[in-house]
Amino acid sequence: MSLKKTDALEEYIVEDCKEVSRKFYREGFVMEELKTIEELAKLSEEDFMTGLLNRRGGLRRIDEYIKDNPDSKCAFIIFDGDNFKKINDTFGHQCGDSVIISSAQEIRRQFSKKGIIFRLGGDEFVVFYKDVNLDRLKEKLNEFQAICNKASVIGSKKVAFTFSIGVSIYPDNGKNFDELMKHADDALYKAKYDGRARYYFYSDKMILPNREQFMFDLDEFSRGLPGGFFVYEASGDERLLYVGDSLIKMYNCHNIDEFREHVGNSFRGMVHPDDLERAEKEIYEQQFNTPQNVNRMDYVRYRIVCKNGEVKTVDDYGHLVHDINYGMVYYVFLLDLEDHIFKETRA
Repeated sequence: MSLKKTDALEEYIVEDCKEVSRKFYREGFVMEELKTIEELAKLSEEDFMTGLLNRRGGLRRIDEYIKDNPDSKCAFIIFDGDNFKKINDTFGHQCGDSVIISSAQEIRRQFSKKGIIFRLGGDEFVVFYKDVNLDRLKEKLNEFQAICNKASVIGSKKVAFTFSIGVSIYPDNGKNFDELMKHADDALYKAKYDGRARYYFYSDKMILPNREQFMFDLDEFSRGLPGGFFVYEASGDERLLYVGDSLIKMYNCHNIDEFREHVGNSFRGMVHPDDLERAEKEIYEQQFNTPQNVNRMDYVRYRIVCKNGEVKTVDDYGHLVHDINYGMVYYVFLLDLEDHIFKETRA
């Protein structure tokens, strides 16, 4: 079967396959070698990008299975990609599409033997896992998460993409698609709230997160801080990875490009040349030669030179962490002493 596209493709959600056929015809599709109405029905339930079922196909098959096997114990599992928008924004939509396709392939590899698998939309997938053994399911979820936690090379780019996962159990947590979906979604957002890249099984005793928490992204958060926020690589040239708007203003720069040029896109360029050696030594001593510093925090005071030549004194509060994409990085909050709310008290 092949379809020639003459107008914009629309996905029609209809119950009658003949109605699907009429709608395709009205929109200008010429159908060649369309031998059976079943082929068209299959096409209407398939996700074109991944080859998985789409939501319509998944819902129908789950409903049919529950109807035919009402006493079976099954798991309804939602997989939701963590920070997928960042991959699109950083590496481009073509890379994002490749991530979706490779994720679908891995989910199929892990769960297809006993699962009804479909793409819910975007970076979300559902597996309805039949005749479930909970201990074995946990093992498979752990295996899946371990694979996702390893960065993959897509094209020439090293990309790490993890999933938060929510699980509800049929019939304990619901007896139809909508009930199972709601409770798995609650467990999913609990996983996201608690740090992402993990899975939770729904429980009626679960303390559900305040979803308003997810309304704030890093840019909004950093703009609201009473100081500057930035992230840089802990090794090599100490390259800047993220710079908040408040930090750009602190250096009297007009935009991110001007700031990166001014400091050479490096932490080393942010510190006054006369203070750099001392500042980096103090950070190193606190991070690596202070056994009680188990949380990898550091504090140092130094001067900075702004774009207009003004010299300011700042307090640097750093946190050394491991990032799945960049390795060891510093998250840093920078506070201008002249703007310090407690400056009179400290003086």
